[in-house]
Amino acid sequence: MIDPSWYTQLTLEDDAYDVTEEVTFEGDYTFQLMGQKVVMQVEFIQAIDNEEEIEHLTAPSIEQQQIWEHYIEHSEYIQQHVLQIVFEHYQKIEERYRQAWQIDPQDPATIQERDQSIPYITQPEQLKAYITLQGFLIKETSAEATYYLNFHCTWDTEHGLGVKVVDHQPVHVSTFYTAYDID
Repeated sequence: MIDPSWYTQLTLEDDAYDVTEEVTFEGDYTFQLMGQKVVMQVEFIQAIDNEEEIEHLTAPSIEQQQIWEHYIEHSEYIQQHVLQIVFEHYQKIEERYRQAWQIDPQDPATIQERDQSIPYITQPEQLKAYITLQGFLIKETSAEATYYLNFHCTWDTEHGLGVKVVDHQPVHVSTFYTAYDID
């Protein structure tokens, strides 16, 4: 269970309000996931009608808190489904990433580096060694509980990996920020 005081310790970011008409409560959260300590950045985005509303905001909406708490409570189960959909995505992109890797045929170290960054994966569980959960983002709530999980991944360190989750089921995998554009 999440200590309710955690929400009051979040930072309210309103710098982007003039452009997006949204504000973000953000902070780090540490927990155990699949036997590993995870420290991830959590962002709760809220749309507001006017700048005066900012001074009255004290925490994410109740709906956002409920979705977040459900994720934390069921993260092991949800993460198994995330691993499966990421595995399916990886199977589609692995060869393309391998072909794009610059290899010097005279230098076996470049082949070894490629194989460490873009490994041959045969089971979803193997992905745990190559991805790291870094973030959780939830926009203003809708009829469905929608949020995004962000990962560092060895095969695309620049763009990372993003997973869109709807009603606690992963539905789309893409790069870190592209996943947000799937609304």
